[in-house]
Amino acid sequence: MPLSVVSAQQTSDDGGLDITVLINVTKLEVTLNGKVIYEAIGGPEKMGYKRPHSGLHIIVLHPCGGRVMRTQRFITFQPAEHVDMADLITSIQPGRVVIAAAVPEWFMFMGEEGENALKKLGFTFPLRIASGEPWLGIAVSGHRVIAEGVATGQLGLHPAGALDFAVRVPKVCGEGRRCDWYGEEKLQSQATFCERYEGYGDLCSCHDPFTADVRSKQAKLKERKEHIPVVVVTANKPRHLFRLVRNLFTVQGASETGVVVVVDGVHAETLALGAVLGVEVVVHTPVGTHNERTNANVRFALYTVFTQFPDVDKAILLEDDLLLAPDVLSFFHQAAWLLDRDPTLFCVNAFNSNSLPGVASDPTKILRSESFPMYGWMVRRQYALQAVLRWIPYGLGDWDFWLMRADSQRGRDLASPEVSRTFHAGSAGAHVDGFEQQLYYGRMMMTSDPDVKLENLTSILLDNYMRNLTDEIKSAEMLSPNPLDENLVPEGHPGPFVVFVRSGTRNDEFYSFRVFMMSLNAYYWDTREVFRGVMRFRVGGGRLLYVVGCPLSQDFCKYNPKGHMTLTPSKQLVLAVQRKVDRFEASLSETRVRHRVPASDPAEEALLMNLV
Repeated sequence: MPLSVVSAQQTSDDGGLDITVLINVTKLEVTLNGKVIYEAIGGPEKMGYKRPHSGLHIIVLHPCGGRVMRTQRFITFQPAEHVDMADLITSIQPGRVVIAAAVPEWFMFMGEEGENALKKLGFTFPLRIASGEPWLGIAVSGHRVIAEGVATGQLGLHPAGALDFAVRVPKVCGEGRRCDWYGEEKLQSQATFCERYEGYGDLCSCHDPFTADVRSKQAKLKERKEHIPVVVVTANKPRHLFRLVRNLFTVQGASETGVVVVVDGVHAETLALGAVLGVEVVVHTPVGTHNERTNANVRFALYTVFTQFPDVDKAILLEDDLLLAPDVLSFFHQAAWLLDRDPTLFCVNAFNSNSLPGVASDPTKILRSESFPMYGWMVRRQYALQAVLRWIPYGLGDWDFWLMRADSQRGRDLASPEVSRTFHAGSAGAHVDGFEQQLYYGRMMMTSDPDVKLENLTSILLDNYMRNLTDEIKSAEMLSPNPLDENLVPEGHPGPFVVFVRSGTRNDEFYSFRVFMMSLNAYYWDTREVFRGVMRFRVGGGRLLYVVGCPLSQDFCKYNPKGHMTLTPSKQLVLAVQRKVDRFEASLSETRVRHRVPASDPAEEALLMNLV
């Protein structure tokens, strides 16, 4: 196949780094001075439109000697992954050797953030690559492109072939320290870390680096009545772990909050990062594979935090792929007393699945639901002990859905904010892929105000909550809206509004809840935010809409007057609403497909411009 290469001017070097890269249908292989330093196995058979090693692979080398400082594969044939890729690229320190190796179909969902990051490195080919073509770029970050290469193909004539590439990169061994602060005694471990690992942004910046002592400078909590430590659960994503801990160290209350990290397995980089950040890292010996392994790690984290902090009654569990609102600790401390006062509450979540534009807006409101702990949650020691002792049996599924089972909840609810205090920012995890991240989690709202005061917390106590909800539904304006209508509630009416629908179980077997959830572009994969058979949405400028499932809601179906319609969606209506959702979701991401055609001008082909 034709091979196009762009090379930058070579400078004198001290031996140089001889790099070879092979990309074909069976593997990606990168060698340095004859030794394999990175390998991803593919295969002759496609899985749908991708191969097992498809995506964009980033390898970062130290410019003096070529030590591998970071390797990571990004599944860019799914949405959202390009954002994490861009974050890595922009966090690489100047002067590092960066190898970007792309295996088809790597640019199918490459968005603007990813494109701009590749441009920042100086690469020019990515916007001129056709579907099915492998691409390679090698650059020195912040300085110059060393080379780019692509193996081209033509639609209907011949596919793109293998890309076999060899280049020598000048070795750069600067004299003296890379950064002035490397000489500071208290930052020696940080300097060592930054010369061993890459992708940590301002932790390793020569100008005003982030240091762990920023934690001690944060304002103290106004509502703090007790010490509530944080346990962070991680596997092998130290960049995400740093992002989370850095975030945690900059919120109100960080200076008075203990932190312990539980890592699934011995990972030297995570242990070293913990030492730099001054947090204790406890290693969990992995148990099982896939979800069983994740389940065991979460269980161990619950056990560990109350063991490490033997005098506390409550703890907060965070996962490494979260971003935190500036009032996240304040939120937990304001709500903590609810767990003491109300035995029918077992957890306080920082996350709400319906914290989305069009169905939520008030960060001062806290709600009850029959959901499960997720994406930042607080429990008491007593509950943690019960959960650890009655943990999900091996092989039965995921820990979070297990905790939502009736025999695990024992009739207890959880409290969560109308507007979330955490944001899920991972797209290649055990449960969330790029499509779900783009279509749902990426649209989530999170507070930005560090001083939100939760309103009327006593209303969350069960008796008060039931009384208030009863009054709301009894006085609500009854509607029988068409889920396909643009406005589900009438203009000029203040609300609240109520719709009674047919539903016998929380599984929503008639899609009665879901047709409204889909119409509102809310979270519709399940009814996890239901409370006693009632779903609550804030619509049409903040007005409240209640959807009551009958006969599921024994407490509230009785307020449906005799003869008033209980909606049961037809199959045709469900399909029509699904088509509406499909159109909305299709608008959230763009699929990129490009084909190479015969060129009328050799220069056009040489410049890779023969695309349609």
